[in-house]
This record gives sequence, structure tokens and C-alpha cells, in this order.
Amino acid sequence: MNTKKQILPFAAALLSVCLFSLSAFCALQETVGDLVCKYSCDDAASFSVSESDDSLTCDMTIRGGKSATINFVTGKGVKGLSKPYTLNINCGADTLKKLTVNMGKGMTGTVAVTAKNINSIKTTTCDLKIFSEGTKVGTIKADPGLSEANAPDAKVNFIQVTQYVGDLDQADTTFEEPAPESCVVFRSINKIKTLKFNQYKQHWVSQIKAENIGTIRASSISHLYIDQRIRAIRTYNLTGHIRVGCREESPNAGTSATNVYFKGKINKIFVANIYDCQIRAGVPDLHGSEDPYENYGVIKAKGVIGKFRVAAMVNSIVVSGKKMKIPGKRHRPYYGNNCEIWENCKQRKLTLKQGGN
Repeated sequence: MNTKKQILPFAAALLSVCLFSLSAFCALQETVGDLVCKYSCDDAASFSVSESDDSLTCDMTIRGGKSATINFVTGKGVKGLSKPYTLNINCGADTLKKLTVNMGKGMTGTVAVTAKNINSIKTTTCDLKIFSEGTKVGTIKADPGLSEANAPDAKVNFIQVTQYVGDLDQADTTFEEPAPESCVVFRSINKIKTLKFNQYKQHWVSQIKAENIGTIRASSISHLYIDQRIRAIRTYNLTGHIRVGCREESPNAGTSATNVYFKGKINKIFVANIYDCQIRAGVPDLHGSEDPYENYGVIKAKGVIGKFRVAAMVNSIVVSGKKMKIPGKRHRPYYGNNCEIWENCKQRKLTLKQGGN
């Protein structure tokens, strides 16, 4: 009998703790227009909704805690949104375990996420923007794409998009125009991939700034600003500014630009078409300067490009500090108009097949 008296208070205390924990971690729900938000977090969450006839804006804030999980989905019977939605999610928890946003079919919305460390983000029918001061971003799957990211200390495992990474309006500019500002900034990215990998799709990976990138596989690639290494570039179309080992900053008002060039490396470039492109490995941009372009014979390139396989080149410049491994007769690129390949401060004399204009 005494044993039962001792067990019952202990069981009651344990039950109360479990109930408290369950209430703290159970999924809560909030209706935001035609969307339903189900979330769980350690701290309180607040919602602020502003709606007009042609748009809806929702600000969701989680002040703190160890972790949070957020899921936005269209309500029952809603196939798609009738007007664009903007979701501003500010997560103050140490880790955003999972964020899922599905806006149905049709109208494309916008999701802007501010968080620390992020495990997983998946969006459907909405443009994604990420802002983070953390060191880890696990997986990003965005439909149609990721237009902006500012997480300079974060290492990213995998980015998969349906259509684009970066600003599509600036993606197809040539190297003869000023390099557009980077709009996707991470410390490193292990892998980037666009779905529906096709030569004729307008799918771009562009304007990325990072220290290291693993593999990039996309229909078209442009404007990569990488400090140390790119493991592999695989694409149908390569254009714009491709810099590795070139830390070039635009001057601010009243200051001068501070540019540093060092030994960056691109292990592999496998491309169908290179056009209007400048690929520089640890060497400044001398194109368009007052001095002849032969200055590449004076300023040594510090960076390295390894394997180089391309089917066609038009109006492009490639500069490497060491001799590149270009395949034999079967896979040698077609030369178009105005193409140069520089290695070891010398313009490489290649017997290549003559391409069309």
C-alpha cells in the first residue's frame, strides 16, 4: 500500500510534465487567406496579415526557441491563389527544421525567410528568398526558383530548382557588359541542379558568390564569382563572367576597389556552347582596357582550369595558369568568331575545326 502511495504522486507529476511538453510541441494552426499554416515551435508565434483586392502580405514571427517547423498549404477546396501572396517568415529559433510552402497551381507568390540554421526548405509556385546568419543550410528545393540569398557563413548541401537561381533579367548579359552584382551569396554549395535539364529551356543558374561550389548542372549558367574551387560545370550554355580565384569588389562611394587574385581552380568544364563568355582563373579582366589584350602575356594567371570540353565557342576568352586538358580530334571544340584560349601567359595555338559565324 505504501508503494502505491509513492508511485501515484510520481506518475501524476510525470503525466503533468508530458502534457506540458505535448502542449509546447504540438502543431498549431493559423488561417492566412486561402492558405493554412500548421506550425510547431518552442516559443510563441505571431501573425500579421494585410490584404487588399489585388494582394496579400503575411508577416510570421517566431521570437526564439530551439527549433521550429512550419507548413503553409492551400486550404480545403482551393486549387490555387486568386492573387499573389507574400509571406515574410522571421524565425528566431536556433534551427528551422523544416519549411514547406505550397501555394497550389497558377498564381506565383513570394516567400522571404529569415532564420539561423536551416535543415530543409521546399516551396511550390513561389519565388524564394533566404536571409541567414547561421552556418548551415541543408536542402533547398524551390519551384520555380531561388531569386535571392544572403547567407555568407552558411554551407549548403543541395539546391534544386525548377527554373532559376538568381535574377533572370541579368542572367543572359555578356562579359562585355559590367558584371552584375551577385544576388545569391553562400559560403559554399555542394551541388546545384535545375530540373528539366534541356538545351532549349530558359532555366538559369546565375549571379552566385561563394568560396567553393561542388557540381553545377543546369540548362544555362552565367556569372559565377567563386574564390577557391568549382568541382564541375555541366551545362548546355555558358556565358557572362565566370571567375575563380578573383576576389573583385566594386568600389563604394569615395573608396577604390580592392581586388585580389590567387590560385582558384575549376576541375572540369563540360559545355555544349560557350558564347559571349569570359572564364578567368586568378587573373584580372584586361578586356576593353587601353593596353593590348596581349597583356595576359605579362600578368600571370594564378588559377587553374583542368579538363575543358566544349562543342562550340563564339566570342569567348578562357585564361588558365596551366595547360588545360582539351580532348583529341574527336572532341575538340569548333572555333567561332573572336575566341582566345590563354595558358601560361601564352595564347594557345590549337588546330581546331572552323565553326560557323
